[in-house]
Amino acid sequence: MIKKLLLGILFFASFEVSSQNTLSKNAEMSLITVAPGDELYSGFGHSALWVEDQSKGLSVVFNYGTFDFETPGFYMKFIRGKLDYMLSAGRLSYLVNSAKAEKRSVIQQKLNLNLEQKNQIYNFLLENIKPENRFYQYDFFFDNCSTRFRDLLENVLGDGLVWERDAEGLTFREYLDIYLADKPWQDFGIDLLLGQPTDDLADKRNEMFLPDLLMLHFDEATYNGKPIVEDKIIIYEAEENEDKAGFQILPEYITWFLCLFGIFLSVRHHKSKLNDVWYNRTLFVITGLLGCLIFFLWFLSDHVVTVNNWNMIWAFPLNIVLAFLLFKKPAKKWHTAFYAIFGIIQFMVLGFFYTLPQAMHAAVLPIVLYFAFKSFNLLYRTKKMNV
Repeated sequence: MIKKLLLGILFFASFEVSSQNTLSKNAEMSLITVAPGDELYSGFGHSALWVEDQSKGLSVVFNYGTFDFETPGFYMKFIRGKLDYMLSAGRLSYLVNSAKAEKRSVIQQKLNLNLEQKNQIYNFLLENIKPENRFYQYDFFFDNCSTRFRDLLENVLGDGLVWERDAEGLTFREYLDIYLADKPWQDFGIDLLLGQPTDDLADKRNEMFLPDLLMLHFDEATYNGKPIVEDKIIIYEAEENEDKAGFQILPEYITWFLCLFGIFLSVRHHKSKLNDVWYNRTLFVITGLLGCLIFFLWFLSDHVVTVNNWNMIWAFPLNIVLAFLLFKKPAKKWHTAFYAIFGIIQFMVLGFFYTLPQAMHAAVLPIVLYFAFKSFNLLYRTKKMNV
C-alpha cells in the first residue's frame, strides 16, 4: 500500500519521451510547483519541469523526485544516505490529478527563454533521462527535485541569470520547523537526528531546496535584466483546509511528565525507599538506543547534515550498557565519578541550552533537566547513604 501510494505521489511510471531532440519555436517551458501536502513525504512540496510543444504533439513533465522501491537493500540505503533517486517523465494530467486528490495547489511559471536555451535544457534532460544517466545520489537539502532545476537553469543561462530575491535569513532547521509545525512528533524526531550543520543559515541559493522558495526566487529572477517568468498560472487551487486541529499531545508534554515523575520517584525513594532503579534504567536504555542511531547517522552514513549532533551529550550510546552497570548498591567509586561528571555536563547544557551551536528541541530540556537532577541526587546518595 505504501509503495503504491508513494508511486502515486511521485506520479511517474514509464513514459515514452519523444526521441526528437529539437523543439519548435512555439515550444513552451514551465516550472511546475506542487504545494506541500498533509503527509510527511509530501509536506515540503514538489518541483517539476513541463515541456510542451503542441506543433510536435509533445507534452512531458520531467521530475527528479522518483526512486525505485525494488532497489536491493532499499531501507538501509535510505538510512545511510546512499539511495539513488532518478529523473523520470510523465504526463501533466497525472501530476495535477494526484495533486487534486491530495488537495494540493499546482502553479505554473512560464519561463521567458529563447529557442536555443529551451533546446539546450530539453536536450540535457533527454540525455539525463537515459538509463545510464538518470540516477543520482539524493540529498534533501543540497541535491533534490528543486535544486536540480535551479542548477540546470544556472548552467544554461550563466552569468546573465540573477537571483534578485533576498534570502529570508533562516537556518535549514528553522525552515523545517515551519513546514513541520502541524507535525510535532515528526519535527521532534527529525530535530533529534539532524546535527549542527542544519543550523547553518540558508543563503538565497540553498533555501531553494524548498519548492515554494524556488518558485518565489523564479518570480523575481532576471536574465540580462528581463524577468525569467513571463506568466504565472494557477493550474489548480486547492481549498484552504479549515484548522480543525484540537488538543495535541506534544513531545514536550511527555518529556515534562517523565521529568516530573522521575523527580517524584526520587523524592519517594528518599522518604519511603520506593525503588526507582528500573525507571532510570529504562530511560538510559531508550536514550542509549537513540544515541546509537545518532552515532550511526553521524559516522556511518553519507548524510552531511547528521554530523556533529549535540544530542549525543545526553543520548549517549553507552547509556545502554551503563543502565545495567549503574544504580547498584553498594555504589563503586567509578559510579560516584560518573554521576559527578555526567551531572556537571548536563547542568552545563541546561545553562547554555538556548545558546548552543545546535538548536535543541524544546522537548529535550526536561530530559536534560532530569538527568542533571538525578546525577546529583545519586551523587548525594552514594556519598551520604552508600545506596
